[in-house]
Amino acid sequence: MTETAIQKIASLEAPTYSNTTKVFSLAGVGGTLWDLTKVALGARLNLGLYGGAGMGKSQLLADVQSLVGNNASYVLGRNDLDIKALFRQLNFHGLKEAMDKGGEVSQADLTNVTAAIYKPLVVVEEINRAVEVVQNQLFNVFEGFIELDGHKYSLGGTKLETFRDFDGKEWTQNVRYSVGVWSANYGNGQYTGTVSMDKALKERSHVIVDVDNFSPQSADLDRILLGSGGEIRLKEQEKAEDRTQDFVAAFQYMKQKSHTPSPTELGTELLLFRYLVHGLDYIPCQAADNSKRLMKDVWPSKAEEDSIGTIDDNNKDGLLYRVVFPASVRGAMTIMTLARALREYVKAKDKKAKPSVLDSVTESFKLVAAYSGMLENPSRIRENYVGNPYRAAVDVGTALQTKLGEKKHLMDAIVHCKAEEKPLTREMINECTGEYACWK
Repeated sequence: MTETAIQKIASLEAPTYSNTTKVFSLAGVGGTLWDLTKVALGARLNLGLYGGAGMGKSQLLADVQSLVGNNASYVLGRNDLDIKALFRQLNFHGLKEAMDKGGEVSQADLTNVTAAIYKPLVVVEEINRAVEVVQNQLFNVFEGFIELDGHKYSLGGTKLETFRDFDGKEWTQNVRYSVGVWSANYGNGQYTGTVSMDKALKERSHVIVDVDNFSPQSADLDRILLGSGGEIRLKEQEKAEDRTQDFVAAFQYMKQKSHTPSPTELGTELLLFRYLVHGLDYIPCQAADNSKRLMKDVWPSKAEEDSIGTIDDNNKDGLLYRVVFPASVRGAMTIMTLARALREYVKAKDKKAKPSVLDSVTESFKLVAAYSGMLENPSRIRENYVGNPYRAAVDVGTALQTKLGEKKHLMDAIVHCKAEEKPLTREMINECTGEYACWK
């Protein structure tokens, strides 16, 4: 490609939203909330925006909709929300025919699927103003499909694309592109009518950002006021250019990269994926077979009671043992997918950038872990991080980066052996203990 799809995406400016605060930094390249939004859309990751009212979430959502030419399904969270109503309409011809003939007609025959099913983006504003049982209607939507009258329909439509493996063998596969983006007011119980969100829905949201951690800079405020034209209300982009195909192409590129990755990168990714699911499960507690998962409801309280691990400036093991729950397979895949997308995005912004797999995974961890259910010690987060999960995720991510960086020699050696199809040496096996036992 002369100009890659990801390079095209990286060059897209926000039409109205203005915020230059860094949300991530990788290989010397910083990214804003707008950058992270484009990264998520390019990787087909759902995105949630938490935060207080009036700080730009709605304007960001409006700008996101402009990326697909405003061709998005938009709903406002409320208790009478019927998400299926977006995608079906009454079949008046079928109803009239049944009435004329005096016969019966089934529910399925009474409804037609609307064109909304082909829209690539679903936007839900103030999602937590709908009770959890209503929120649960979005499970399937955030998985990219909708069930109507017993039939399963893919959202965003499908497109047959060609992929190839390492040997050059080609095959075709239907590529589906549909992304969900939502916002929610959150903070100090000030917003009446809001409710909590189900953990399973949060996991399906992939990347959740508390925007209060990334308030606009002073210069941004100047631009916002000077560009307002005296208008306080939301600014819709009436003549938005549809860039859907750029994001579909970016996702297709990421899919191809997953089939033919760099062998060295893939080896490191496999070890880190194991670590997120199994390594972070390790805790020195023989009664539970050294597993947090097997401690069930007594974790993390039991870990705190027994003071398992040390928590100080020089040793963060206790932080990992008492605060961090291991990633689910879905959660770990989200972290790895976002890490891959971040690497490609920063290289698109700066051709000289050389992001490492480890750095991208820990940076991704900081963004995903805060609200994914991996940080499950509210009292510790309140005490050490003023109740801010993102601050805790940054500290844990930094600790992981240091801890795993010290094992780089071991990871490199294991990757080399795997690539050469050679068995691990006795020295390597002896070093794969505790949380690193999953690398054997």
